[in-house]
Amino acid sequence: MVHNLQMFRKTTPFLPGIILFILALITGIIVFRDYGIAWDESMQHHTGEVSLDYMLHGDQGLFTYRDRHYGVGFELPLIILEKVFRIKDAGHIYLMRHLVSHIFFLISAFCCYLVALRLYKNQFIACLGFMAYAFAPRIYAHSFFNSKDVPYLAMFMITFAISQVAFEKNKKWLYVLLGLACGYTTSLRIMGVILDGFILFFLSADMITAYLKKEKIKPAVVNLLLFGGSFFVMLYACWPYLWTNPIHNFIISYQRMSHFDWPFSVLLGGKQVSGTALPWSYFPIWFVITNPVLWLLAGFAGIIRAVLNFFKKPLVYLNNTPERNYLLYLLSFGVPILAVIFLHAVIYDDWRHLYFVYAPFVMLALYCINWLMHTRVKLLVQAVCILQLVFTGYFMVSNHPFEQVYFNDLVSHDKESLRKNYELDYWGCSYKQALDHLVKENPEGPIKISSYAEGEYLARFNSQLLSEKDRNRIEILPADSADYFITNYRWHPADYPYEHIDYSISVLNSTILCVYKTHD
Repeated sequence: MVHNLQMFRKTTPFLPGIILFILALITGIIVFRDYGIAWDESMQHHTGEVSLDYMLHGDQGLFTYRDRHYGVGFELPLIILEKVFRIKDAGHIYLMRHLVSHIFFLISAFCCYLVALRLYKNQFIACLGFMAYAFAPRIYAHSFFNSKDVPYLAMFMITFAISQVAFEKNKKWLYVLLGLACGYTTSLRIMGVILDGFILFFLSADMITAYLKKEKIKPAVVNLLLFGGSFFVMLYACWPYLWTNPIHNFIISYQRMSHFDWPFSVLLGGKQVSGTALPWSYFPIWFVITNPVLWLLAGFAGIIRAVLNFFKKPLVYLNNTPERNYLLYLLSFGVPILAVIFLHAVIYDDWRHLYFVYAPFVMLALYCINWLMHTRVKLLVQAVCILQLVFTGYFMVSNHPFEQVYFNDLVSHDKESLRKNYELDYWGCSYKQALDHLVKENPEGPIKISSYAEGEYLARFNSQLLSEKDRNRIEILPADSADYFITNYRWHPADYPYEHIDYSISVLNSTILCVYKTHD
């Protein structure tokens, strides 16, 4: 009885976060079947299979595989789950992937709550952090069907949680855990090595501080070695491509991914721009127009405040103090963005390659909000934050399951304005709803459809979510032989020359998918 009472007292501070996590989990379980299969999912699945074949059977095809340079830290567990539970049906495989990916994301949202609670000792700010992070519209939708960018974001937040405790407690086993987390993060996307670099910078600062203060330097050296060693162990274990020649293959992968050659164009401001010739403003534009305005204001204000405070007291931020966390967030947000801009790295599909910077951005937004909560405008700040959550939630509910097409009010929502100026459902998840409609409209016989070249793949992928009987009725044919033409308008924002629209989906007054009848 006494033991149970003690456990309850220990968990009581975390109850609001636990409740939020459970509610979000229940919601995810209810809605995960609503999301279609995204363009990259089939490739991601195959990448995991190739690595698993090498692990289990020594299949050397991994070393000539086109996408061998991608980390498989998240794909391997997904494939292993698929094999362990003997999931054979293609549709069931993708539904499992969607649910597991989303749960992993929600775990990171709970870590956001924990970090905020430990830093600010305020339940409102901790709960706000969970909500602002977990229910960012675009990222929420991607948390189901994007098994590379969102798990990478999730690991940044999870690593922040571990690093905050490691810095505070300064225990050896925590630095081992931190190294494992950084290694796993890098096994998802190779640019995760920058997070390792930031931690090494802080641990090196601890060594220098101990030396200058004439304290024992050995503990700081041990922490650094334990962190570095566990980083390499985890990275090596989770990335089979490194097993034969770790250093060489890592360097090759880094070079390949940092200068990725993507031979397509993106729609930006009404113009088709080559993916290899994007203006420096590509990320800033997308980031600013696709996040809730209040979080943007709080985040940028938090950045300014943290930078000013750093220059006032740089040693406080460099030494092992709570302020060190804010410097880590500044580095994790600013350095990748500056690297992309100055190195002309290729990014596309809105800003999904940099989704991970949303983790430090939320923490910096909370840094600002926490400061305001200690002023006379506390109640106003709380009210405005709650209103932002309400408005964002209204959009998400009203436009479910197409939250990935969120744009704030900084861009026009006039009729078809977004479609003519920006990429919308670029991964074609809405093809699921198009096929669901056609199956319902045509309960018997073959359903003859067509699409643009890449759209045919989207139709084929999403047909796997239909029942076996219905997926066998889907026939993908040339346009002149089909009864329907489906498009998500990618690379073709204009209308098509068909008179009759059979079905369409609109978000914010712009059509993101259309099913035309090719003939009456």
